[in-house]
Amino acid sequence: MMRKKDFERVFSKERITKLIDEFGAIGADPNGGVTRLAFSSYDIKAREKIIRIMENELGLKVRIDPWGNIIGRREGKLNNAASLMTGSHLDSVRNGGKFDGPAGVLGAVEAIRALNELKIKTFHPLELVVFTAEEPNDFGISTVGSRGMVGKLSKEELLNIKNNEGFSILDAIKKIGGDPDRFHEGIRKPGEIKAFIEIHIEQMPYLEKEKKDIGIVEGITGIHRAKVIIHGVAKHAGTTPMNERQDALVAAAHLIKTLNKLASTEKNTVATVGQISVKPNSINIIPSETSLDLEVRSYHKSAIKKILEDFYNEMSLIGKVYGVKTSIKDTYHTEPTTFSPYIREKIKQACDILGFSYLNLVSMAGHDANHIATIADTGMIFIPSHKGLSHCPKEWTDPIYLVKGAKVLAQSLLILDQEN
Repeated sequence: MMRKKDFERVFSKERITKLIDEFGAIGADPNGGVTRLAFSSYDIKAREKIIRIMENELGLKVRIDPWGNIIGRREGKLNNAASLMTGSHLDSVRNGGKFDGPAGVLGAVEAIRALNELKIKTFHPLELVVFTAEEPNDFGISTVGSRGMVGKLSKEELLNIKNNEGFSILDAIKKIGGDPDRFHEGIRKPGEIKAFIEIHIEQMPYLEKEKKDIGIVEGITGIHRAKVIIHGVAKHAGTTPMNERQDALVAAAHLIKTLNKLASTEKNTVATVGQISVKPNSINIIPSETSLDLEVRSYHKSAIKKILEDFYNEMSLIGKVYGVKTSIKDTYHTEPTTFSPYIREKIKQACDILGFSYLNLVSMAGHDANHIATIADTGMIFIPSHKGLSHCPKEWTDPIYLVKGAKVLAQSLLILDQEN
């Protein structure tokens, strides 16, 4: 394990800040923020830059797996041993921030650089991974690389996915160096990876509010998405009395308010209606159809189930109250993930050694770590987000916490390395 005074010598706030800014300039928007969508020219430029750093500055042996994931390997004393893996992603949402993803990749770069400078040879090989397409993109699909790595995606599932220009996602994966014909070779088996730890900005305000250095993530929320369609009757908006209307939009407003109220009563639970479409969408016609795309997130399976059951009951009631017909179709579902208590304990030990304060948290956002947890002991290190802002130009994390996160990562990896 590294000593505290060693850490002061080899970790650099200025260096990691410079890297964050350099990557933030790739795909920088004129009015602030970053748009570096997966598979775009900016994404490719960022990928090329990180490969140069991994090879030339860290001395890693770099390869691109069939899913397009960039993997840099640092050999250990026991090269047949399972690897210790860390990393995150470099792609962004539209007009997002420069910390979501890069904080984890560049924090891992700083941790491995520190091991190199201190001439520490680990027993287990270390792997630094940059996952493909973590964020939603022009193809409407996310966490491609991590899901592919654990066997949750197949070529058949991606075969007909294209963007608005008709470009295939399989061709996009080829463009970044992947090989869809060899997807099966990119699936990692249980036992190949001893542990995976991902640094990530918190994207919530709790660490900042509680004045804590590090978040130790207990697990990741489950997500349920559905499309609700409400059928009313289009009538003249001027001539139809209020008590004779079958207004699909008014009924929809009732449901939106209901969903908000239901989620507000549950712990670690949120719900959102993020998309609405109205037909015929004219100012002088009563809406005949409204569709809602809703999402419920909770760390508790029982909360998701209860909210949906109560919401379905309310749908039946509003049909009678407003004279409309309703239907619902589930579109996406993931169960909550609980991270390894073993890894969480090692992260806690690292914080104690370094004298950093910490808070146990649940992540309400999805991450690549969510999928890697299906094949390896997994954990996440959160660092504070100013005001909890993320996926926007004002996303910001004080560089001092970038360094603290990298230190905790390095110390955690060394603790894990001492155990078979």
